[in-house]
Amino acid sequence: MSSLHFQFDMNGQHETLHISGGVDVRTFVLFDAVMQCLANSGGVLHIDLGDVDSFNSPAVGALVMLATQRRSHGGMLHVRCRSNGTVALMIQRARLDALFNLQFDPDDSSNAKPK
Repeated sequence: MSSLHFQFDMNGQHETLHISGGVDVRTFVLFDAVMQCLANSGGVLHIDLGDVDSFNSPAVGALVMLATQRRSHGGMLHVRCRSNGTVALMIQRARLDALFNLQFDPDDSSNAKPK
């Protein structure tokens, strides 16, 4: 069974949401509810999905809704993930990199030069 964990930090106008686990059929309702709760405010929101091991297309849709709503309130959304992970793959396939200000983990082993 999949599990999903959230940790929220706030520092002035910057909010950070760390998410770990998997977003799938069982956990999407929780993921979507959290995204909706964060949608109606401005400021900068950083979502760290570096520890997310599964991510489905409805989750991408929830992020699109979040980014659109945040921008309508003068805010901004940054998404961090692993460059070789499922989150990056889903976002890049949908060609939504720029919408989310996609960033990759700085110590991502896939960014290292091959031997």
